[in-house]
Amino acid sequence: VKTGSVRHRVLVGLDLGTKRYIADFGQLFNLDGPGRYFNIYRPNYGTPINGLPKFDRSQPLEQRGAGNLVDQSYTGLYGQDELGFFDNKLRLTLAGRYTYVQQSSYITTRTRNRQFTPRVGLSGNIDDNTTAYALFDQSFVPQGGLLRSGEQVKPITGNNLEFGLKRDWFNQRWNTTLAVYRILRNNATAADPANQAGEPFLINVGQTKTQGIEFDARGEIVTGLNVVANYAFTDQKITQASPLLPATLGNRVPGFAKHTANAWLTYTVQRGGLKGAGVSGGFTYQGRRSTWSWTGATATTQLPDYYKFDGGIFWGLNKVRFTANVFNIFNKYLYSGAAYANYLYWQAEAGTNYRVGMTYRF
Repeated sequence: VKTGSVRHRVLVGLDLGTKRYIADFGQLFNLDGPGRYFNIYRPNYGTPINGLPKFDRSQPLEQRGAGNLVDQSYTGLYGQDELGFFDNKLRLTLAGRYTYVQQSSYITTRTRNRQFTPRVGLSGNIDDNTTAYALFDQSFVPQGGLLRSGEQVKPITGNNLEFGLKRDWFNQRWNTTLAVYRILRNNATAADPANQAGEPFLINVGQTKTQGIEFDARGEIVTGLNVVANYAFTDQKITQASPLLPATLGNRVPGFAKHTANAWLTYTVQRGGLKGAGVSGGFTYQGRRSTWSWTGATATTQLPDYYKFDGGIFWGLNKVRFTANVFNIFNKYLYSGAAYANYLYWQAEAGTNYRVGMTYRF
């Protein structure tokens, strides 16, 4: 709609959801035993040494999984108006979302949270090929859990401030985006370091700040040869520490890489009998990776740099497309850190693996 010389693009939305999860952790079965443990170097994929497990399912899952219930239902209302000025060369976005959530998690009682999160954006055309933008928005993520004091954990809240430039080059054959941002995140949780065996209590980590620069480029190098590349520099620190973990103040946020780069090249044959066929390849790099621990000195331990190369071939004609891809071409041992309760483990990725596919577009 229009009001005078101002153009409005109005968006309204309703977001409803309900999720329910029950787990039966009360039964177990040993598949092997002393002297005959599963050998990862000489695996036997037949029947386990002790046979197949027989679990008691005579009772409904709701009874077997009593105490292991996680559920959540939410309602979200969203409204947005993008106001266009000066023949839509300058655009102001005003938006907001109201969220109401009910949830419970394992032993915790049902909690109810409600939050309004605003969003304000401004973008303008510097010339026919260049756009600058600025953005401020807030986040709200409910979470379940219990503090040792008996209090429920608070929802995660935060805000994001971002500025960027987007530009088309060489008659729109190339496009680049440069962005700088800062994200503050409050009320993140971690396992209470004082937990004894089986205790599920959490602590409030405090506040984290993540800021960085991202650059993306995509375009056509020569006819048929296209590239997509991006780089991100990310700096993350704990800016407000829990009184239970004062030594973590200033530590890096677990689970992040300071440097991330990706690139993907694709060449498609433009004419002849092989028209529509092509080859593609690329890499992923992560440098200065931190572990996933919130506690102790391990929070600052770096994981080794991460390199992965993938590639593939494809052929497409009209509505049909065939693909064959190889992942982790050099069969590198790749792993990331992960956390569960109050300990760490490494999570390994697959070695060289393959995938073939066919797509039909109606």
